[in-house]
Amino acid sequence: MLWSVLVIFTIGVIEKYPGAIIESPDKCNASILTLTGKETFQTSDYSDHTRNYSSDRAIDGNTKSCSHTCSESKANDWWRIDLLGLYEISCISLYNTDQKNIKMSSAEIYIGNSSEKTGTANKRCTTLHGFNPGTNKTFICDGKPILGRYVTVYQHNSDFVVLCEVQIYGTKKDLRWKLIKENKTWVDALYYCRDRNMDLVSILNEDSQGWVELEAKQANTPFVWLGLHYSCTLVFWFWVDDHRLEYTHWDSGKKIDECDTSAAMAVNGGLWSIKPDNEKLNFICAV
Repeated sequence: MLWSVLVIFTIGVIEKYPGAIIESPDKCNASILTLTGKETFQTSDYSDHTRNYSSDRAIDGNTKSCSHTCSESKANDWWRIDLLGLYEISCISLYNTDQKNIKMSSAEIYIGNSSEKTGTANKRCTTLHGFNPGTNKTFICDGKPILGRYVTVYQHNSDFVVLCEVQIYGTKKDLRWKLIKENKTWVDALYYCRDRNMDLVSILNEDSQGWVELEAKQANTPFVWLGLHYSCTLVFWFWVDDHRLEYTHWDSGKKIDECDTSAAMAVNGGLWSIKPDNEKLNFICAV
């Protein structure tokens, strides 16, 4: 009961706070990214039966509208945004309401290309030291700008994550992969890429897995060809650009060593499956 009253009191103050305008700090040396249309997530949404304090409220441009987590376990809450592209991120500005029950100064920011482990598998940007309620605070990553797709605000204790406005300063970078929306067999896809001084894509780590997943989302077939092929002669899987197969992301039970097969990534979820070489799919070339 006491916990419920505390949360309701916190939210009530958030909605009434007049808000503020966050200015672009010169020291960031980057432009504010447009976050409209980006995907946001958080551990859970607090609801007061009239509205949900969902993750997207942190990027709606209204500092009187806040996101608010509400985990029953009250442990390790987090908020994350998927920028849906590769960015070099210089600074992150956060605004929060002036309310003593909001404690964010021990939270940390993580930036990178993985959504695993709620984003904490990525590089740590900084800790929110000095993030006092009722102020705009600009955080610069420790060391230098970080390349990434995901930005996560993560609590290492039992406090909620409450964010009334998030702004990100950075520069968009070009991806090294290109989705081809043509339906071709695996061999034809391979030659299509090579005829244009490219190659079917190789996925060598979690970072490249994330980027290829992002590119594959635009496909018009349920799977896309990868440059991973099974050799009956040599009896092993290999990447066509001669990289060794070390990192894998197979769908459970879907890896079978069969002749005339290659790997394809599922558009939904990004898991790899084995497909006959004569199946016609979209494919991704490495530029």
